[in-house]
Amino acid sequence: MVGSLSAAPEVTEPYDMTEAVNTMEKAVPNSTSSETADSEREERDQSNLVDFDGEGDSSNPLNWSPKLRWSLIVLVSGLEFAVTLATIICAPVAPQILDEFNQENTFYLTLIVSIWELGEIIGPLIVAPLSELYGRFYIYHAGTILCLIFSAACALSTNIQMLVAFRFLNGVAVISTALNPSMVGDLFRVEQRGSAMAMVGLAPMLGPVVGPIIGGYIGDALGWRWCFWIITIFCGFLEICFLLLLRETYPVQILKRKAAQLRKNTNNPNLRTKYETEHTAAQLFKNASVRPLVLLFTSPILFLMSLYVGVVYGYLYLVMTTIASVFESTYQFSPSAVGLSFLGLGLGCVIGVFVCRFTLDLWVRKKSKTAQMRPEQRLPPVIFGGFILPIGLFMYGWTVDAHVQYMAPIIATGILGVGLVSTTIPVRSYLVDAFGIYSASANAGCAVLRNLGGTFVPLAGPPLYQQLGLGWGNSLLGFIALALIPVPLLLMRYGEALRSRDKRKFEA
Repeated sequence: MVGSLSAAPEVTEPYDMTEAVNTMEKAVPNSTSSETADSEREERDQSNLVDFDGEGDSSNPLNWSPKLRWSLIVLVSGLEFAVTLATIICAPVAPQILDEFNQENTFYLTLIVSIWELGEIIGPLIVAPLSELYGRFYIYHAGTILCLIFSAACALSTNIQMLVAFRFLNGVAVISTALNPSMVGDLFRVEQRGSAMAMVGLAPMLGPVVGPIIGGYIGDALGWRWCFWIITIFCGFLEICFLLLLRETYPVQILKRKAAQLRKNTNNPNLRTKYETEHTAAQLFKNASVRPLVLLFTSPILFLMSLYVGVVYGYLYLVMTTIASVFESTYQFSPSAVGLSFLGLGLGCVIGVFVCRFTLDLWVRKKSKTAQMRPEQRLPPVIFGGFILPIGLFMYGWTVDAHVQYMAPIIATGILGVGLVSTTIPVRSYLVDAFGIYSASANAGCAVLRNLGGTFVPLAGPPLYQQLGLGWGNSLLGFIALALIPVPLLLMRYGEALRSRDKRKFEA
């Protein structure tokens, strides 16, 4: 049943007292007749309502075979790994790119990487509304094909401006940021989402970690253009897999198609789903287009969680963009060996995924037995990650500052990786549970602050370390992380009240 999916809280427009009084006045002369007519109309509307045929309906994505559902999760995780890998794979070869194009402006060393993040701010704001209007199927195909085309265009670029432009367009074409968590919500019941959410959450953390390692070796062996050809080939392989396996998972779109087919077969124009409205196509598109930003700036729970994720994601990119220079200057790592300094962060991210795998559904399953499930039950791992994150920052900063043997800061980045994943994956899961069929818009809104953090926080890293040093610089970041710990605690206590008091109507 569609009713088993967690949906956004039902909210209403401001109540029009004048209309209510007029309605009451019209009803007074013959209240019995009016009540009878209303009852008949309600029964007629219910009989024309199209829904899934019981709990076991095979057309409901929740009832698809585990093999198919997990195959789709692996595929969309692969797509997110590809795009996050592409984000930073060119960082180690950026000097090669500037040399080939005879470009002396070192600003392009940063711009080649960061321009992608700017594009990715825009992309989810387009992708999420389209997916909520037309479903996931065509959006996934379009995004994968565009990623393939723009990656090939980067490999064929003849000047630095052309490369930067196609990198930006590649960022705009990213669809997985907004849609992957929503896909998990489409395919799994609330108490079963933890493992799938952990898998789709690993890719955006692991891709940027292994990207510099792969990019460095490919750039040395084959040249910088092959960094983009590898992404092109990977996206081509994923698109072939999508053609073989992908089908529509968005229940709203599935039911719309079912209703349209039934109207055609029965000649009953009154058949509809509970999601269909009287709005025109233009009104639906307008409402859907602004929904991500409206949700972000008017929903306290979304704004607070997005702010938290933005800071955490900014820390990830700050560490990734400075770790190579830190280990080269402090521990005299060679350019070919410096990629190994990322292994601690990568291993920490993997451990964080296992933490989420075993804890995300823990409280939800306990409460499901008493029918007391709430989205806020996804947040305990965020509290754990909130304490682990500053520990990693403090240890990383001061071990490097004191020139402690290089394994100590690598272990510190591992602790940092556990904290990063333990905060971001549960937040994505929380947004899926809290916003239901509009979770794509909620995750798109979250992606705005996330990518802003990933773009601008790293820019503050070099001047911060120059002024305060690695010890106090990372300590300052750790104190900011500590100051954010009350956010999940407050939402666990007041999140349900904030959602129930939210009287805005976000539905199209």
